[in-house]
Amino acid sequence: MAFSLDLRERVITAVDNNMHVDEAVKIFKVSRRVIYEWLELRKETGSLAPKSGYQKGHGHKITDWDQFRLFVEEHKYCTCLQMTVEWERITGTSISESVMLRDLKKIGYTSKKKHLIMPKQPKRNVSYFWKKSKK
Repeated sequence: MAFSLDLRERVITAVDNNMHVDEAVKIFKVSRRVIYEWLELRKETGSLAPKSGYQKGHGHKITDWDQFRLFVEEHKYCTCLQMTVEWERITGTSISESVMLRDLKKIGYTSKKKHLIMPKQPKRNVSYFWKKSKK
């Protein structure tokens, strides 16, 4: 929970006016750690305003979705692991298999889960292929 700037200023002013941190904790109902963080923040930035402009969430590996869609169309008969290797070779950006699966799902592709094998033919390794889901 972010504390208001007004509360931050009142707590730090009280601590600056020789109030002990333990007293400030009881009066203002904030933790000792928070008070020490605010003192450190003021020392670093000169302000008690909360930090802003930091990245929220993870950085996305795939940013050009048109290029990714073309890539998937060209490699739709590859396994997900093969796709990650090819993506790294083409773009120079390494991604994990889970990222590839998540991004394939974002653009509407699903993996085929059942393989059609003819009854009297010997079983062989059949690779996954990707097909556009119907929405």
